Amino acid sequence: MPINITTTLKRGYSRSIERNGLMLMGILFVISVFNGVLGLGVDRWVARQGGAAGVQANPLVIVPPLGAGIVSLILGIALLVVSIAAIRVFVSDETERLPREFFTRNMVWAAVNLFVGTIVFAIIVALGLVALVVPGIFLLVTLVFWTVYVAVEDQNFVEAFRSSWGLTRGYRLNLFMLGVAVAFITLLLNLVFGFGDLASGSFVGDFVALVFAQAASAIATVFATAVLATAYTELDASDDEDLGETITDDSTAGRPAA
Repeated sequence: MPINITTTLKRGYSRSIERNGLMLMGILFVISVFNGVLGLGVDRWVARQGGAAGVQANPLVIVPPLGAGIVSLILGIALLVVSIAAIRVFVSDETERLPREFFTRNMVWAAVNLFVGTIVFAIIVALGLVALVVPGIFLLVTLVFWTVYVAVEDQNFVEAFRSSWGLTRGYRLNLFMLGVAVAFITLLLNLVFGFGDLASGSFVGDFVALVFAQAASAIATVFATAVLATAYTELDASDDEDLGETITDDSTAGRPAA
């Protein structure tokens, strides 16, 4: 049975505005803004030192950017952990809390597989897009649930690709339309919050633009994750029902007549 796009979007929206969904938005927003402010600060600091010429004249100038880069790397890892936890939250029935185990259970394994898998996934989809676009879109839709299998089912990214391929069979057109709808909503969010760019030009203005941009990103990320998790749970439940019906039919067929 095809998934209902409107219902899935509504359920994803409902999950994203629950208490823990809003908490995830806040966490993503704070981390992203802090990371962005680091970048703005380093750019302006290096510019005050005379740019590339200043760095060549005084190698110590590179120390603050190097420190900021290390902090930025740590924040990037934090974002990865939160992204995995968000998938686990939305696949579960939890709506109020952010259980600690969602941030700790097999996190290193999941993070490594998500990081490496993202690179492989991007290369596969990019090659598909180069090949007349359609294969890239097909692969994007077919493998869309691989992150869920890594985060929730503790699979490695290769197994996750295979699992997503199997789960999406028969639903790919619906999933493509669902993806288009999510992309359209994300575009609207970026347009609305894009007015912050009007303030850019000074450090304060750039900060305001950064806040608006990261607010849109946090909202869109949580919403898209909630929709992805909702679609996954619907298809997984449907797959289990079909399997149960098949087993029941087979058992009935093998039963001797009374």
